[in-house]
Amino acid sequence: MDIPVISGGKSVEREISFKSAQNVCKSLKNLGYNPILIDLSDDDFLQKIKSYTIAFNIVHGDFGEDGRLSSILELLDIDYTSSGPETCLATYDKFIFYNLFKHYIPFPKTILTNKLISAPFNYPFIIKPRKSGSSKGVYIIHDENEYHFYLEKDLREYGDILIQEYIKGREITISYIQKKDKFELLPILEIIPKKEFYDYEAKYSEGVTELKILENPSQQIIDKIENIGNQIMSLLNFKDMFRIDAILKGDDVFILEINTVPGLTNLSDLPTSAKAAGITFDGLIDIILKNHLIEENQDKIAQGGLKNGISRNNNIRR
Repeated sequence: MDIPVISGGKSVEREISFKSAQNVCKSLKNLGYNPILIDLSDDDFLQKIKSYTIAFNIVHGDFGEDGRLSSILELLDIDYTSSGPETCLATYDKFIFYNLFKHYIPFPKTILTNKLISAPFNYPFIIKPRKSGSSKGVYIIHDENEYHFYLEKDLREYGDILIQEYIKGREITISYIQKKDKFELLPILEIIPKKEFYDYEAKYSEGVTELKILENPSQQIIDKIENIGNQIMSLLNFKDMFRIDAILKGDDVFILEINTVPGLTNLSDLPTSAKAAGITFDGLIDIILKNHLIEENQDKIAQGGLKNGISRNNNIRR
């Protein structure tokens, strides 16, 4: 069975998307499928994709995670991996996500600006783009000079900017994968960067960050994380996988953002968390595909038959 792997695009995460796609393509081959790598930014993208019944979305950032790609695929009646348009829109826009959930789960205090304003919090604090990923444009601001320089830089590059209270604590990542009609919480990872925080370089450079299973979390922490996941899944309709980034301060858990198309590179968080649960990368991709392919027809589909053996799974909740 041919499975197009949609990657690339024109966002700042284009390079990372291709790295994720290379891993996905390798696993698809190992699983007996024929991956077809398609760049979202190709002029003939629609012509290339329209004949397929299912696609693997691994476009990070703009278009892949903001709901536009999934909207196009739905209009073309193509099943696809990762979440649908409404959930992508509500999570990729960090200010919408913050306002949807700020009364239900803990966040750092956050304001939105599209111009240079007086520092709203005591230093240090965080600035970040309203819409972006891979920690592009994210800075810890220590003084007024840094604030003016980096805020003006981000305003030029991204437009709307979030200014966020800095909470000093342990960075953690919380990954979920869907198995048929239920989501499973994978082992929680602690992120230990050698840099000041988990920025773009720390995420994608070998040896700059250690990802390890969070050691001996208290039952209170586990309960809070599970409650946060349940709260988010009660309002938003996820598919296949998603990842929550958070700060752990004592027994308090503060949510930073959600990724609906998490990285699948060799250094990415979700595959590392899956590995800690005993799930190989091939196993992870197989689990995702089984959410879409009718199980009893798996063997026939993998051998190239029953191309219509697709099961829509756009309304799964926990």
